[in-house]
Amino acid sequence: MELNINKSLASRIVFYVLVFCVALFLISLGAFYFFSKNQLEKMAYNNSQAVANQLVFKTEQVLLPITKIANNYQSIIEHSTLNADSIYAITRRIVANNSEIIGSAIAFEPNFFKQKGKYFSPYTYRENDTLKTIQLGNPNYEYFVMDWYQIPMRLGKAYWSEPYFDTGGGNALMTTYSVPFNAIVDGQVVPAGVITMDLELDWFTEIISEVKILESGYASVLSRNGTFITHPNKEWIMNESIFSVAEELNNPQLREIGRDMQQGKTAFVVSTLNGVDRIMYYTPLPSSNWMLAVLFPKSEMYLPLRTISIILIILIVVGLGVLSVSVERIVSEQLRPLSKFAKSAREVATGNFDAALPEITTDDEMKDLHDSFAHMQSDLKNYISNLKDTTSAKEKIESELRIAREIQMGMIPKIFPPFPNLSQIDLFAMLEPAKEVGGDLYDFFMIDDNHLCFAIGDVSGKGVPASLFMAVTRTLLRSVAPNQTSPAYIVDKLNQALSSGNDSNMFVTFFIGIINTDTGIVKYTNAGHNPPVWISAGGKVEFLPVTKDIPIGLFDDFQYQEREMVLKPKDKLYLYTDGVTEAENASETLYSEKKLINCLSIYLRSHPRELIQQVAMDVAVHVGDFPQSDDLTMLSIIYNGDKA
Repeated sequence: MELNINKSLASRIVFYVLVFCVALFLISLGAFYFFSKNQLEKMAYNNSQAVANQLVFKTEQVLLPITKIANNYQSIIEHSTLNADSIYAITRRIVANNSEIIGSAIAFEPNFFKQKGKYFSPYTYRENDTLKTIQLGNPNYEYFVMDWYQIPMRLGKAYWSEPYFDTGGGNALMTTYSVPFNAIVDGQVVPAGVITMDLELDWFTEIISEVKILESGYASVLSRNGTFITHPNKEWIMNESIFSVAEELNNPQLREIGRDMQQGKTAFVVSTLNGVDRIMYYTPLPSSNWMLAVLFPKSEMYLPLRTISIILIILIVVGLGVLSVSVERIVSEQLRPLSKFAKSAREVATGNFDAALPEITTDDEMKDLHDSFAHMQSDLKNYISNLKDTTSAKEKIESELRIAREIQMGMIPKIFPPFPNLSQIDLFAMLEPAKEVGGDLYDFFMIDDNHLCFAIGDVSGKGVPASLFMAVTRTLLRSVAPNQTSPAYIVDKLNQALSSGNDSNMFVTFFIGIINTDTGIVKYTNAGHNPPVWISAGGKVEFLPVTKDIPIGLFDDFQYQEREMVLKPKDKLYLYTDGVTEAENASETLYSEKKLINCLSIYLRSHPRELIQQVAMDVAVHVGDFPQSDDLTMLSIIYNGDKA
């Protein structure tokens, strides 16, 4: 099966189904693998622990009775009147009554029995089927300097000797258990000697060598100093220690394991030996403090899991192949009508809205698609017939809006400087509507030879209604203001005119000022508008104190107030609408009055034109690519002083 996922929908569906199934199988296989891996590790740990505990139990069954026998005879000797000749009988009784003991000695301190001389250590041992008793001590064998005697005497407690080969008794691997005992001499308790029990370790080597874990796992026993007592490699027994092997393999981890063994710790670790990762469980033998270690290759632990995983992968691959063929055939059959729909759609695209559609006999999504195509053909016919009328109407509206914008922008003064022969003042203003037409306005004109009227306003709402209200406001201002020097009077008249018949409840925030160009005296009224900024020649930038009056157009009987201030030479006024301070960026953060004051403080020495341009740039940087949400209007006046 050939999958062309770029051209065939059926192939894409098969492809995505396969991708989903592969992902699902991989996740399932991964979950199975890691769960099984954890279970195998737990089983390996439990199995190692069980094997070790079983070996410890078997070992203790032999070693523990030896310790009890020695401790019993220690008590007998310490609580009996010692007679040198009776000691021989005791050693013979110990060996005769305990078949696992191949030799026993009772060794006394030098000159303990003066009549016996310096050395006195009766020793009974097995030779074939007979018992023999000898005296161990002599100048050639000073037993009291031997480890089996000296160490328990110095420690004052029982001691298992390091395993050794008994070269005089058939090259058998042996160990000796020594228990010190005391005696009463001249009324005082003094160390008298040690009782020893010799134990052949053939049985021990046999039960350890019988351990088999997985394919090549094994058990090994190490003495207190780390020497191998049992090991599959016979050459290591009594010849190598865990430390010498660690040195030879340059394996610091193995050295640390040996130190932990000497401290009697129990652990389950992974160590690399001869380039193979091996699982190791080690624990001490309670009676002798030797260490039992169970080892097996880590790879063998996961061998069953790898086999099962390979089988599962093969089954998954075969299953995916069968699934892909089956899904491709089923999907191709179900999607065959789509090619006919595609042909009909191409005909419709050329303008043939009566193109034939394929017959659908099933009551499913294909039937819905057929009905949708038929409905689309009908709607397209109606849409095309109405599109010309709709397009024509839209173009007419857009044309009228362009004309309205041109008329609106033509109503506000745009020639700067506006009064080239009036040296006492200069000003600049700008207006950027947020839509084709807007509701902001500004205006300035001479009332008489020495009085300049300037105003700025912001109509509630947006679009055409706001622009009409703005045009009416500006027209009324021009009709009321001539020969009037009271801004409160002018605002009163505007409010009465705009409030009358204002069924739409629109209003305009408005600020108006009249400046005496000879004296710099400014009278002004604020009707709910943003307070202008006063920029003094001395460098102070602050909001102008304003009257707290309501916007124009709400109540026709409201009486507006006016205030007065004096501009000094080079003082400036900056007027603006809320489109400046409330300009938003993408994170809905406002430009704010604080940023406005900061910007004006930087450019306070600038001419009104440059001042407004810098504020506009700062607002643009703040807004970024976020669309303009409100009209942006500014006006700035500088008072230059008396006429030159």
